[in-house]
Amino acid sequence: MEGIENIESVQEVDESEDSVDSEQEESNDEKMEEDSIKILNNKKQDLANPQQKESSSQEKKMIKDPEPIPLLSRPNAANQFRDYYMSQITKAFGEDLDRIRKDQNLDSNRLEILINSLESGISVFSDVEKELALLSHNNK
Repeated sequence: MEGIENIESVQEVDESEDSVDSEQEESNDEKMEEDSIKILNNKKQDLANPQQKESSSQEKKMIKDPEPIPLLSRPNAANQFRDYYMSQITKAFGEDLDRIRKDQNLDSNRLEILINSLESGISVFSDVEKELALLSHNNK
């Protein structure tokens, strides 16, 4: 007898699961139907008002972020980077430059050559790197 009761309870569980599955399927079908109706209504509105759609796309085209002005195109930016670069060089090689400065053979011509040599390192950096260096230096 116990075996028959167990079979009946298993059948009841299966039937309740089937009813839950069918309810979920019906709910999903209703949602899909509602979504389809919404899509059709939107398409009808688009067909009825094509000018409205065009004006909204024109509004999107008109709203743009202004193009940023490159930092190096601003006045004195090249001089600012040169000053920053030279200060970094003198910090990094201060002792060496001090020894060269104390050398008796350092006259104004050699000093000018040294400065020009140090400045020539500026050309190694790209514009983006120069801008980033100035931005980080100015934000300190």
